[in-house]
Amino acid sequence: MLFHPKGEAEFGQYRIRFAEPRDAKGIINCMQSVMDERIYLVSEYYLLTERGEQERIRNLDDMTLVAEFEKEIAGVLTIQRGMYKKTRHTASLGIAIKSEHRHKGLGYRMIEEAINWCREKGIIKLNLEVFSHNRNAIALYEKIGFQIEGLRKGQFMVEGHYSDDVLMTYWITKPTNLDF
Repeated sequence: MLFHPKGEAEFGQYRIRFAEPRDAKGIINCMQSVMDERIYLVSEYYLLTERGEQERIRNLDDMTLVAEFEKEIAGVLTIQRGMYKKTRHTASLGIAIKSEHRHKGLGYRMIEEAINWCREKGIIKLNLEVFSHNRNAIALYEKIGFQIEGLRKGQFMVEGHYSDDVLMTYWITKPTNLDF
């Protein structure tokens, strides 16, 4: 397990750790910073209030990691477990890293930590969605071992151009009775 006993890991000048309710405002600021770029996330405005974010962090079925840099939240990764009995073996990954902290290996390291958490929780299939124009993210996900499972053609209009919704999956434990 990559986490230290206190639930945090050092990565260069970054500290990756489980989010705490006190991080809500920093998480909102980080997410809104990425949303303001208008090209990486579907939403353009973070919809949760600080209190709503605190409640989301407290949900024991889900996990939120933060990457701190000089006491500022530079990145956020969320894992949301399937909420129905038939989807409890799956989870969805979301990640946002502020522009000035990208291309330093931070996303890779955060996803490694998330996969380990999923493994410990019995999640066997980790899913994500990414815009087809986000080639850097797709390359990172493929490097980690995510595979493209499907496309929703022209699903989004980003800055006047159609972008596909790329559906990607990482099998933490591939069931033996699946034929693919």
